[in-house]
Amino acid sequence: MLVLSRKLGQRFQVGPDIRITIVKIDRHSVRIGVEAPQDVTICREEIIPLEPPRSFNAEAA
Repeated sequence: MLVLSRKLGQRFQVGPDIRITIVKIDRHSVRIGVEAPQDVTICREEIIPLEPPRSFNAEAA
C-alpha cells in the first residue's frame, strides 16, 4: 500500500485521468474530492456488497 501525506488543497493523481484533492481536514475526518471520467465507478468501501461466504463443500469440489 502506498501511503501519501497531503495538505489541504493538495492533489495526487491515480492513472492518467483520476485526480484526488484534499478538500477539508477536520479533527476526526478528511474530505476528499475525486475527479474521474463518468464511466469510473467511485464507491465507499462500507457500501460495497460483500462476497457471500464460501461453504466448505464448494471448496472441496
